[in-house]
Formats: sequence, structure tokens, C-alpha cells
Amino acid sequence: MTQPTTPRVAIVGAGVSGISAAYHLRERAQITIYEREDRLGGHANTVEVEDDGRTLGIDTAFVVFNRPAYTNLCEFFDELGVEAVEHQGAFNFFDLDSGLEYGTAELALTEEEVAERYTEEFLTIWREARRFHTEGRKDFVRKKADIPLGEYLDRGGYSQAFRNSYVILLCSAVWSIPAELIWEMPASTAIAFFMGHDEGGLGGRQVDWRTVGGGSISYVRKALAAIGPEIRSGDPVTAIHQEDDGVTVTTARGSERYDYVVVGAHADEALALLDNANDHQREVLSKVRYNGSSVVLHTDPSVMPADRERWEAWNYGKVDVDGEARTYVAYYMNKLHGFTSEKDYFVTLDYPRDVDPETVIAEFPYTHPIIDIHVRDMQKSIYDVNVGSRVKLCGSYFHAKRHGVDQIGSHEAGYSSGMEAARQLISEL
Repeated sequence: MTQPTTPRVAIVGAGVSGISAAYHLRERAQITIYEREDRLGGHANTVEVEDDGRTLGIDTAFVVFNRPAYTNLCEFFDELGVEAVEHQGAFNFFDLDSGLEYGTAELALTEEEVAERYTEEFLTIWREARRFHTEGRKDFVRKKADIPLGEYLDRGGYSQAFRNSYVILLCSAVWSIPAELIWEMPASTAIAFFMGHDEGGLGGRQVDWRTVGGGSISYVRKALAAIGPEIRSGDPVTAIHQEDDGVTVTTARGSERYDYVVVGAHADEALALLDNANDHQREVLSKVRYNGSSVVLHTDPSVMPADRERWEAWNYGKVDVDGEARTYVAYYMNKLHGFTSEKDYFVTLDYPRDVDPETVIAEFPYTHPIIDIHVRDMQKSIYDVNVGSRVKLCGSYFHAKRHGVDQIGSHEAGYSSGMEAARQLISEL
């Protein structure tokens, strides 16, 4: 009797989604991973810095997680034996021009304490933040938040101060998109994030935040060791051609045939690679837009407020540039990763001024999906795109089934989508 052959599966894209798919297929398939970059991991991108005779792993994209909101990812880390380091979340907002500054501690004050110590503008922000989180939970349950966030805030009569000095800052940090695109987000997605995390967003203190010991590259290395794939890094895929009995993957080095292909690239990149995408694949992939961000790892303290006592792990800044208010995020990595050093390390996201070039350690361009109403609406049936096709799709533009259609754009969503793509493929073998 002839033994069935082990199927050959190509994974295109070695970010969290592709690694997840490969991990869940590791015992059922012969796996080849293609990655256009020379490194693997995608947004699990750790810069290892020599500091006073030791190596510090400093993350530049995916940094924190918690068990309630990153359930599948945490189970993956448990299986791999990944070290989860406790992180005490807290945030600080500062306006470099007006001097307005508040953070986790101020939002915990009573209304009377705020009225005694702060301006009328901040009192308005404080009151509306409380109202937003109280009403938002009710509206989420009643399905009254399935509209763009800008429209939701208009209906609720929220002030411009609250939008500029709370909503923009916290949401731009989570989804890494510019202020003007935040208003297109589904209000339900924003509210669900705060419900599942904390009212302080990524800087909330009511959540058991963790970082990966040694940086997120540690989990990537452990996963690849468990998978044992053939790795084709620095070899960009240029075309994927699917047929009834297999799939051909083409790079500059030539073409190779596989039984199945899992594409863990961004939606627009996946669409460009599929030279004969079916109608359902084309419909899903064409709906997702992306935004590019610039991230810099450096040691320039000018990006932070003058009062060092105000520095938190998560710092949301606002500054006037050529008459326009610009926002940015500054992660204070010493606090985020919980290490002590004579040097202060910062990761800034879309800082609108110039960082001292002498302090720059690394720079990276990242792209993130823009979560709008169209992307959320297609989540109801998005996983059907992988039924019956030789090419399976995954990425953070899918939602994490375990958490519902509003869990989009996160490391958990990316990991979960790779896991689901693998499960679908296995069910068809």
C-alpha cells in the first residue's frame, strides 16, 4: 500500500501570521518560508543593543501583550516557553507648546480634585473621558457604535479638546495611523479595545501587561526552532499562480511548485502577488488600505517633556509644526522593558521634528491596516475566503475569532488568522 506523501506548503511572509500558520502546520507538511527581508519576524522586530557589557533587546513595533486580550498568542508563548516579563503600564500626555500635561494619575482623580488643580479645558477632557467609557460600553452592547468614530463623537456632542487631547493620542498609538484617519474607524472597534484593555489604552494600569523577555525576537527564534522550515529570506516572491492541483511560487531565482501556499503578507501586497486571484480573494484584499509610519530607535531626550518625573512607558506628544498641530508617540523603552541603564532609550512613532542624528540607533518603515467600516463589515465572512482554495490568506486585517469582529489590526489578530488558515488547510488535506 502506498503511503501518502507529505504535502509541500510555502509560507509567503514571515511575520506573526506566517509564523503562526507554519507552526500549526509543522507536523502535517513540509514547509518552506519565503521572506523578502533578510530578517524574519515582521513587526516582532527587536534591535539588540550593546549596553555596558550586556545585550538589551529593544522592541520597535510589537512590544506588549496581556492574557485576556491576547489569549491565543499567550497560549503560543506558553507552548514555546517564552518568558513574559511584567510591565507596569502608565501613560503621559504632553503638549510641547501649550504646556498641558496629564496622564494615568490625573485620570484617576475625582472630579473635585481635577476642578481644584487643573484648567477648565482639562476638566472638560476628564469629564468626557468618563462619559465616553461609560456610554461607550452601553452603546457597544446595544449595537449603537457600529458607525465611524467621528460620527459617533459628533452624535455624542464631544468637544474638540477631548478629540485632540485624548482620542487622537490613544488611538493613533494603538493602530499606528494618522489623526485624520482615526475618525473613519468603527466606533465599536475603538470602544472594544478600551473595554478589553484599559481606559488608558496601552498605558492603562488595570491590565497585567507583559513584554517578551529579551525582546519579541525571542519568540520568533523559538518558533522557528520548533517548526524547522526551509527558509528563503532576502528572496522576495514576485508571483503566485494557483491551479487546481497546486500552486507555483516565483522569485528572481526561479519558480517552484507547492501543494498549498499560505500568504501572510499585507492585503495589498498579497493582491499584487496573486496573478490569478479568485473573485472572493480579490474582493477581500482590495478593501484594505494601509498607512505607512516611521519608527526611530534613539537616545535623544528632546522628544520628551522637560520634567523627567513625568516620563512614563507610553508618552503621547503634541507639537505645532508650521502652524499645524501634530501628534506622535514616544515609548520610553527603559520603563517599557523594565531595565536600568545610564542611557535613556526611546522609540518614536512619526515624530514630526528632527531627532538628533548622532543619537539614532535604527530606523524602520512600518505599514498598518486602516480599520474602517468596510474592513469591519467584511469580518463577518472573511474566513470563508480560505475555503477550498489552494492559496490561504492571513494577516492582521483578519479578526481574532476568539475575541470577535472588533479585534482587528493587532498581533493577536495576526497570530489567530495564521492559526485559522492552517486549520482550514489541514481540514482539506
